[in-house]
Amino acid sequence: MRNIFCLFVIFLITAGLILSGAEAASADAAPRIILYTCYGLIGEGDEIQIGSIDERGVIRTYSGSYSGSHWPYEAKERLKYLSDAENFSTAGELKHDERFAIQSLIYSVENRGDRSVSCAEDAGTEESYAVRYSEEGEPEVILLGKSGESCFENTDPNAQALYLILRQQFPEITNYYNEPFMGPKGFEPAPLAEFTGLDIDAVISAEIRGTYIDCEEGPIPLEMTAGEKADLLSLIRSGKVTGKADCLESTGDIYAYDFHDPDGKALGTLMFENGLLVTNDGRYYCK
Repeated sequence: MRNIFCLFVIFLITAGLILSGAEAASADAAPRIILYTCYGLIGEGDEIQIGSIDERGVIRTYSGSYSGSHWPYEAKERLKYLSDAENFSTAGELKHDERFAIQSLIYSVENRGDRSVSCAEDAGTEESYAVRYSEEGEPEVILLGKSGESCFENTDPNAQALYLILRQQFPEITNYYNEPFMGPKGFEPAPLAEFTGLDIDAVISAEIRGTYIDCEEGPIPLEMTAGEKADLLSLIRSGKVTGKADCLESTGDIYAYDFHDPDGKALGTLMFENGLLVTNDGRYYCK
């Protein structure tokens, strides 16, 4: 396990260097859009609001008239519009680790979800998308959520995490109608025990074996105090998983807790890294 973690660290460093080199080489090229959200109202109001994030982490916004902006309908035309538009205002730039987390979610996001009837007639339409690119540079546009004349919610946890990022970065666009029924509802908080498949009754009387996993040193057994065990059991009883953080593999600095019944049978394992719950498909927020 130690070798796996260390090799992944090397991979991350190498990938980071490659990414930095690619960015430097394409400094004059327009960066590709990876996330965007837009609200449009045609007719009374004639309004368009757009927010986008590109692969370099640059956050940009635009607000104006729908008819005057000539906002395209086709996905590929929209991406070109977002890359070339000169009337956008720069609203900030994401840090490297934030970009890395977003890219991991985009790489894993799936098209899945539910459509519903119109939820707000004559209120305009808000749409949010993620974009990933093939090796040839062809974009695949994934709908994260839509509300207005028609509604859609992508129920994939990766999609909901990406939509939450857009909501945090562009609240004036994604919450345009200021009503609780507008827009995707998002990740439904789940009890930690249910989410991880732990049997609370069995775990309460289980033996807990703690391990700290370090990239350089490997697994290190932990001596857990009674108070630390009580805190862990309290988290299992009342803790909730509130959403997905990323799809990144862990690189060490992990606290793992194995549960065994009195006969030594394994009941399950919990792993945490920097306060995040570690699972097979990524890391989740838990509180």
